[in-house]
Amino acid sequence: MGQETFSIHSGPTAQHEFAANALKLVTANAVAWGIPEARVTKLTASFSDYDAKFAITSNPSTQSPAATVARNTAWDVVKVDLNDVYKHNLLNNDAISSADKDTLHINVSGGGKSITPAPTTTPIISLTSEEIGALRVIYSDSSAPGTHYKPDNVVFCELCYKIGGTAPVTPAECNESANISRSHAALQFTPESRGKTVYVFARWVNRNGKTGSWSGMVTALVP
Repeated sequence: MGQETFSIHSGPTAQHEFAANALKLVTANAVAWGIPEARVTKLTASFSDYDAKFAITSNPSTQSPAATVARNTAWDVVKVDLNDVYKHNLLNNDAISSADKDTLHINVSGGGKSITPAPTTTPIISLTSEEIGALRVIYSDSSAPGTHYKPDNVVFCELCYKIGGTAPVTPAECNESANISRSHAALQFTPESRGKTVYVFARWVNRNGKTGSWSGMVTALVP
């Protein structure tokens, strides 16, 4: 049997979604998965504090440098609690179904299990303006452009982007990234980015961390 690992995505929006999904499953399945009540309570408390601070930074009318520092400090606490739960209760836990492990972003490396091949299709994305300071990422798959589903075994859509300046030729020229696990998720921007052009590339990432090809570049103005 392979060794199970997990990775927490980068970027505030992706981190918040990762933690929220993990807490939801941990809370609902604590008894079945053998997770101590004290550990669940600790994670719930730290996430509650972090969630409130994340909400402040997600609102253009309340976000500020001080609020960002407070959110990042709260995230550091949540990250410690998440690592504790994953390492002691979630990894290599046979009571957890494959579907839930996908949602928890638990990956299997090595051992006798077959490894899922890299995605062979690319995301088709569009960026819509629905609120100030954010763009909604709408994605579909190149093999089924009429739907908003990820391909089988894909856990998220990785975005590589640049804000303002000269348009990048390749994703390597972008200095920002985010992971989107559901279509219509919001990509948040600072007030200083409003009115600038954002240049975005996208690719699929599967449960084993293998990546597909980058999409073509998509652009939009930050509202």
